[in-house]
Amino acid sequence: MNRRAWPMALCAVLLIATGACTKKSPAPELVVEIPAGYSGNFSLEMGVKDAPPLLRQGDSYVVAVPRSGKLTTSTLLTNAAPTFKNSGGSAVWGYSHSVLNTGDGIPIGGKIEFFVGTRKEYEAEEGKKNHSRGFPAARESTRAGA
Repeated sequence: MNRRAWPMALCAVLLIATGACTKKSPAPELVVEIPAGYSGNFSLEMGVKDAPPLLRQGDSYVVAVPRSGKLTTSTLLTNAAPTFKNSGGSAVWGYSHSVLNTGDGIPIGGKIEFFVGTRKEYEAEEGKKNHSRGFPAARESTRAGA
């Protein structure tokens, strides 16, 4: 190889190595098992110290929705691809996955939330949530000279 080819070969090797290191691993699969007859809100709080880890089956994490609708785990999923196994046939509404990070971007906790039921039940539940209506209008004084 001549002297001019070495820098080009070195650059090519560095580009290949950089590309291999920046590939993101695929999101882990999260299998959510919803029992027959379950209806209501579900909340999974993640990254909780001293809580049990999520059950693993192969490459998937498995969550069995308890009747209480609340679960805590020490496992922290920053990006999960959910699959719902619903024994009761109700739909899942309002799925959200949030991750709490430190100021320098290190994930420290998170939450997965959703609702199980009919669209009408979901809309009724959403209507119960505290929706901010802004600040109340200033009251005018009814006394003269105030």
